[in-house]
Amino acid sequence: MIIRNAACALPGQTELLRRDIKITDGRIVSIASGIDAAAGEEIIEAEGLEAWPGAIDPHVHFDEPGFTHREDFLHGSMAAARGGVTTVIDMPCTSLPPVTSAANLKTKLAAMGTHSVVDFGLFGGVSGHTLDQSVESGMAELAPDVLGFKCYLISGMETFTAVDFFGLSRAAAAAAGLGRPLLLHAEDPSYIKSATEWYKKLPEKLGRSESWSDYVESRPAGSELTAVAGAAAYAGQVGARRWLHIVHVGTAEAAELLAFLCRSDQAGAAATCETCPQYLIFSSDDFYAKGAALKTAPPVKPSGNAEQLWRLLADGTIAFVASDHAPAPVAEKNTGSLWKDYGGIPGSGTLFPLVYSEGWRKGRLDLPAFLRVTSGAAARRYGLAGCKGELEPGKHADIVLVNPDIEHVVRGEELLSKGTITPFEGMKLAGKVVRTLVRGKTVWDAANAVDRAEDGILAAAGWGKQLRWGDK
Repeated sequence: MIIRNAACALPGQTELLRRDIKITDGRIVSIASGIDAAAGEEIIEAEGLEAWPGAIDPHVHFDEPGFTHREDFLHGSMAAARGGVTTVIDMPCTSLPPVTSAANLKTKLAAMGTHSVVDFGLFGGVSGHTLDQSVESGMAELAPDVLGFKCYLISGMETFTAVDFFGLSRAAAAAAGLGRPLLLHAEDPSYIKSATEWYKKLPEKLGRSESWSDYVESRPAGSELTAVAGAAAYAGQVGARRWLHIVHVGTAEAAELLAFLCRSDQAGAAATCETCPQYLIFSSDDFYAKGAALKTAPPVKPSGNAEQLWRLLADGTIAFVASDHAPAPVAEKNTGSLWKDYGGIPGSGTLFPLVYSEGWRKGRLDLPAFLRVTSGAAARRYGLAGCKGELEPGKHADIVLVNPDIEHVVRGEELLSKGTITPFEGMKLAGKVVRTLVRGKTVWDAANAVDRAEDGILAAAGWGKQLRWGDK
């Protein structure tokens, strides 16, 4: 196969270069001008299109098995493919049983292992339930099959409970010994639990109805700051700071604090963090218009925070973006109480288009930064740089073709996810993903989605394969 005359986003470059891409057996074998085609070789004419490395979404909740009324690997991966994501990494907490042991991982793979249309990795989990004498051995038995481990300082899940700082330090030491990142949901539980009880009672005290400002104030920027500070301190205490990764940072100051606390570490030994499009696009003021469609934990922050996050993303203080894809049906999203409304949004299908439109096209991210935050940095952080993350000979032919001249509008009903409630509803974005290839196979073709969006999915369930640390 040859993709001909695309404007290619190549590593080490500062602008798109018009090149041909030759693909053999699912890998890129050559990127050059004027590549000759063999007799009968498939040609994709890409004049007027841009070719980008397939995006990596390193934070999704595809909920299978156990919570498939919210999402499953088939629908989640179809949404990812439609949005230019060719690799996802699924969280261990939102499935039953949670992925906290090798036996539980086997159960999960039996349920979802042949459903994905894009490649996928899995994270193992460290729950408060597993913090006994065997937590280290449990992590060790999972390590060959996972790309990292996830834990929470505060959790609302009965099946995957939070750890304290002592548990975090044990998990961090074990993760470091296994050579895997430890991912942390970093919010201060002591503040949030007390504040939540206070703000739940406040409307009755003041004679008013619930307000989204109550939810925002119950999980303020300070709760992220204190959690990040503690996590960095205790991970550093056991020599594991370089393996610490803070997920979905919503507060710009928290990312800056993490970088500051790691300033004395050796080069390459610093903790890392990610952010999500909702934090880059919205402020807490938007809750009044969007309501539960915008509810996540942490919540979006006051005005001015988003632009600061963009700057930190551009300079590398924040390593990459992730969607934290976690949809829910209408009945769970709109319960009549903002405290009970499910906290999560469908995001994998909008991750790349949003960062492309609002980051690259608006000049907030230059080409090297855009490639880092959408594919390259996550591939390196999670042991996939040998096969994913760049348009480069030898790597998997994970390629996204974008028409830069088309503006498209986000419509929840068209996302292919089971979740259709998105805070980005109606948002006009520059550019459109018209084709997505995973290991050289077209898994999404917008030209085929004439009658309904599902028709654009051209890969059968099961095309996506599981990825492991160090895959080539």
